[in-house]
Amino acid sequence: METSMVIIIYIVMFLIAFVLCFASVKYFITMWKFKNRKKDGSEDDDFKRFD
Repeated sequence: METSMVIIIYIVMFLIAFVLCFASVKYFITMWKFKNRKKDGSEDDDFKRFD
């Protein structure tokens, strides 16, 4: 009985951590693109809404 409860808790914690990591990586990629956009000027069309 206790073993199955521990396994369920581990699965729930893993899912929460996975969702948080995915959201963080997505946000980091967006900010990295935004930070590096003005060096060559080719990506300005993608970020017109920020200007």
